[in-house]
Amino acid sequence: MRRRVVAALGMAAVLLLGSACTPEPIVTIPSASNPPGEAPLTVGAAEVPAGVDPQEGVLLAHVYAAALNAAGLKAVVKDTAVPAGTAVSGVAAGTLDIAPVFSRMALAGAAPTVPSGDAAEVLAALKAALPSGVELLDPAKAQDVDSVVVTAVTAEKYKLKSLADLAGVCSKLTMGGPAEFKTQVHGLLGLGSDYNCVPKEYRVLKPTPGHSDDSTLWELLRDDIQLANIHSSAPGIEDNSLVVLSDPKGLFQAQDLVPVVATATVPEAVQAVLNKVSGALTAEELANLNRLAQDRHFGDLSEAATAWLVQQGLVKASS
Repeated sequence: MRRRVVAALGMAAVLLLGSACTPEPIVTIPSASNPPGEAPLTVGAAEVPAGVDPQEGVLLAHVYAAALNAAGLKAVVKDTAVPAGTAVSGVAAGTLDIAPVFSRMALAGAAPTVPSGDAAEVLAALKAALPSGVELLDPAKAQDVDSVVVTAVTAEKYKLKSLADLAGVCSKLTMGGPAEFKTQVHGLLGLGSDYNCVPKEYRVLKPTPGHSDDSTLWELLRDDIQLANIHSSAPGIEDNSLVVLSDPKGLFQAQDLVPVVATATVPEAVQAVLNKVSGALTAEELANLNRLAQDRHFGDLSEAATAWLVQQGLVKASS
């Protein structure tokens, strides 16, 4: 395993505890640094659920890395896609030090079965399935979950507030979303069995926010589709006043965002920095983070990640 030493982390832990009740950014660890010649901590890009803009996974990695860099450490993002289900094994093998993951997806790669229970049950199962030397940190307050959304015009026209309201009109409507949603039990199949909703047509589209013909959001806004599978972390929902249809039968399963770390290279003081970032990542702020990444004002995802951390008061703006 790669050698990793973080100087003065005992003092850093004291600083973190001491600053918890102050308005100062608690991710600041002025006395911590990587000794010369040491490799930086490597943060892997998160594997995102089907239907989420793939950029979100890389962006989340940049947020955690930027927080560590602001704390005086050296951290880099491995922004190449992590093969499905390999984030935990990558941390165990030492190719990654930190990996933000989505709970159900990570558990599917670490255990033979995934419980169908609530998010807390999945987190407990994931923690139990982790190999030696890998630890689960605090989950973010944000959860990512599938949703079916409509425009305000469509909601008013058909009096739609809930998925249950679709039964009488679904056959008149066209739906769009990722290919995976079409064959999932907790997707289009479940809409049919749980809510008696079988759309007139299902179009396979991309979760990109742009105005391309294959963008789920753009197709919805143009009324080429009337129902869209868009995840809760997409800023386009709020930005376009879209209506999220409630899911009273719990068809869609939430996934927690949570970092896993190598305990040999990520000591408690560094874990505390990561936990603070997760604590600020509410559902609203995850969408806002994605919104910043789509803003052309920022040159790259690293700049957008740092801007979000500044907004949260976790790091100080550079002069």
